[in-house]
Amino acid sequence: MINKITAAIDIGSYNCRMIIVNNSPKIKILKKISVATNLIKNLSYSNEFTHENTKKTVKCLTMFSRKMLEYNVTNYRCVATEACRQVINSDFFTREVKKKTGLYVEIISVNEEAQLCFQSCKKYVERINNEGILFDIGGGSTEISFFDVKGEKFETSSIPLGVINLTERINLHGKSNIISQMKRYFLSLKSNSSNNVDPSFSLGSCSTVSTLSAIYQNLRTFDRNKIEGSLLDVDEIMKIIKNLKKLEISEMVKHPCIRNRYPLLLNGIEILEKILENFQIKKILVSQSGLTEGMIENLY
Repeated sequence: MINKITAAIDIGSYNCRMIIVNNSPKIKILKKISVATNLIKNLSYSNEFTHENTKKTVKCLTMFSRKMLEYNVTNYRCVATEACRQVINSDFFTREVKKKTGLYVEIISVNEEAQLCFQSCKKYVERINNEGILFDIGGGSTEISFFDVKGEKFETSSIPLGVINLTERINLHGKSNIISQMKRYFLSLKSNSSNNVDPSFSLGSCSTVSTLSAIYQNLRTFDRNKIEGSLLDVDEIMKIIKNLKKLEISEMVKHPCIRNRYPLLLNGIEILEKILENFQIKKILVSQSGLTEGMIENLY
């Protein structure tokens, strides 16, 4: 195998992530970076990326581009997801990125996003009997995928609500309307799904379940090694959620695994609760792998 230094970049709704790996003699992570750029912020109000968020994201991608040169990257893939699927000026954004950083950005479909996310979680499917539900609560959308590895089935649906735009939609239309809308989304998803998979075990690939795992384990720091691959019982999750809802904001801010990200966690919990109400999930296996890891698997 020819020695290659490869990079994968995910321009997410909230974070931009990059991973750089060497494939000799096996895949070895050389650099991993995640930067909060909040690209999707305020998109619900204007349907355009703001100048500030675009500038912040381009600055981050410029730094990524320099790191790629520093590590002599010979192959890369850079993708954008829900924020760029929603916005009306995505062409301007991708041209600006190309002009300022030299990076070519692909805006991928919901289905490809889910497939790549699943690719990164494949190491866990045997632990959950090769079938179940994969969910990813993102900044601007929530993807739900039903999979059966043995039956070669994979079906994905996307709900246009995530941890950032949920607040914006509530500000625009009122909480009761948006929560009712979210209930209808999940009921429709449940009734229209053609996959009769066993949902007892699921894969949770998002910061919401990662944070809940950290809280359940009473971690004093966000220890990725202790969170990755942890298995959460849904009854335990519901107890954690119940306790979190009793906390004052000042108490959440002091929690080492929550801090100022408490609004995102609370929104993620709102969406997670609707998932758990509609599907008979008993246990959730936590994966912090995502698009970047899935892209690396595919690139090799």
